[in-house]
Amino acid sequence: MMGELVVRNLLHRPLRTLIGVMAVAVEVALVVLIVGLTSGLLQETAKRIQGIGADIMVQPPAASIFLGFSGSPMPIKIGSRLSEMRYVQAVAPALLQFNSSGGVEVIYGIDPESFRAVSGGFAFLQGHDMEGPDDLLVDDWQARAKNVKVGDTYSVLNHDWHVVGIFEHGKGARLFVPIITLQELVGARDKASIFFLKCTRPEHTEDVMEEIRGVLPGYTVRPLKDLLALCDIARLPYCL
Repeated sequence: MMGELVVRNLLHRPLRTLIGVMAVAVEVALVVLIVGLTSGLLQETAKRIQGIGADIMVQPPAASIFLGFSGSPMPIKIGSRLSEMRYVQAVAPALLQFNSSGGVEVIYGIDPESFRAVSGGFAFLQGHDMEGPDDLLVDDWQARAKNVKVGDTYSVLNHDWHVVGIFEHGKGARLFVPIITLQELVGARDKASIFFLKCTRPEHTEDVMEEIRGVLPGYTVRPLKDLLALCDIARLPYCL
């Protein structure tokens, strides 16, 4: 009896019923879309960070997996303390800057030598590593999308950069510049957003992380090998 009344009520005003159904459907579709985009962004970010080849990354307290929004509140001298720790082979600071002009992208400011020591270096398809203060490295996907070639001028962050190398994608970011130049451009002198650490052996990762937590209490310390699992949609709150 109750079901029959519900059906009659729905059929009594079919237009209102149709509008209600469409409204619910749109809301559900938007939720699914947002969750899907967020999950995809996290997974893609995690894969590229893992591709750097480091064992550990150190970020400021309560840092987000969306690295481009993490700012740069850490003194770069922290890197010296990290490099002195037992089982630490190399430390690479990076300054990350979010840019939304002409598209959404995150620029990594790095020291080429320390980044090479941690990551093993870039796989260059054209050109070479950074040598000058205005040099820029672009990954192959970004180069195709922007039709960029070695020798071109690439304008970003209101600065003209000289493209000196195009590398195989999957090394953290699509754009790399010298960290000192980026620090000056964004007003973050002697600051870093993140530190990448390479351990002498992968099995020493947990020991190094424990020591970092003791020396830098409150800082966010994450193992890169577990990054994809941590950013699974079921554990999304951990990553935000």
